Amino acid sequence: MAQPPTGSQPPTTKNNNNSSELLRRIRTTTQKLFPPERRSFITDTTSASKKRAIISIALRKGLFVFFSVHGVLSTALLALALVRTGRAKHPHSHSVHRPGPQRAAWSRVIQVFLQTFRSASTARLASWLGLYSALWTLTYSFLRKSHHQYAQWNPFIAGWLCGVSFFAQPKADRKEIAPNVLYMLLFALSNAQIAIGYLLYPNSLPSWYVHWVSRVGELNGRYVDLNRRLDRSMMIGSTSNLAQEYHRLINRDSQPRTWLNETRIQTWLNQPLPTHRPGAPCALNHFRHDSCLAFNLHQLFRTILKMAPTYAILHLVPALIFRSKVLLKSPVVFMSSIAKKTVSSALFIGTFVSVVQNCFCLPSQLYERFGIVVRGAPFYGLMGFCTGVSLLWEEPKRRGELGED
Repeated sequence: MAQPPTGSQPPTTKNNNNSSELLRRIRTTTQKLFPPERRSFITDTTSASKKRAIISIALRKGLFVFFSVHGVLSTALLALALVRTGRAKHPHSHSVHRPGPQRAAWSRVIQVFLQTFRSASTARLASWLGLYSALWTLTYSFLRKSHHQYAQWNPFIAGWLCGVSFFAQPKADRKEIAPNVLYMLLFALSNAQIAIGYLLYPNSLPSWYVHWVSRVGELNGRYVDLNRRLDRSMMIGSTSNLAQEYHRLINRDSQPRTWLNETRIQTWLNQPLPTHRPGAPCALNHFRHDSCLAFNLHQLFRTILKMAPTYAILHLVPALIFRSKVLLKSPVVFMSSIAKKTVSSALFIGTFVSVVQNCFCLPSQLYERFGIVVRGAPFYGLMGFCTGVSLLWEEPKRRGELGED
């Protein structure tokens, strides 16, 4: 049997070596272009920067944001326009190879290209974001350089002045965007108060509302109570008292649970002072799921499916009363509108529930993995404020209703 010559390598080994060498070169080149100590290729300002340098950096950042946003949006719009143009071509594709149709096709592509990159809406959006970046850099840098007595308010003042960039949008868009932002802020602020009340001070809310939140979010009242008492340092006693007081939660409500969750719970109970933990482990909340992300996705889809019939009735009954003529004239359009509104409302409440679930998972994971303690009204208020994002699923008319309510 023939032996390979000494010093020769199999083809697979050579390919692996070539791939490793190529990856090493790419990594080295990338590190040279983007060193780890730099966050941007544009130098950031400091309190020691001169006025001319601050203005120059602000202009460069604004131009960079403008061209980046304009390029990304224009490229995406151009791709969509080319796809539509390709679909609208004559079905006989062989005719494209003739000089006349080929010239017409190229002229059509150039026309689409020019229309896309000359779009006024794209330019206005890019100008808005670019102007915001430039104004933020300019304002915040000069405020930081002034060393005034209200230095802690520098980000607030800079952000307030950056609102001037909103005038880059047309008047019609400003009228549409501004109320939605106001409604979202009102909704987020009210939810921040509700989150603090539900998770820490349930007596401050109506009892029916507390039960409704628990039912929609499928939250175990005993688990929420345990988390509340641990968060507020109200648990006094030994491990036996804890196990006896929450016997149903630990031994019945959270069964059957996975091996990993069982390990997490027993590790907590076997500690010398388990009642000193700043919150209940999230393993008691999602005892059938090891992953918090998998559980949140499961709850999202479960909430959507559970609340869809309720929202379908809420949207269907008024439409049948006030838009019966549309149903008789075009039933498909009528039902598709109801289905769209139902899905939007279900996504709204599903996103809301997912954010609330993270009020338990996020502090628990941070404490168990890194020893970071996150607790109290500021954290729950922040999470409640984040639920305002869920309002984006709803239609603009519904946003106003929910924000004012």
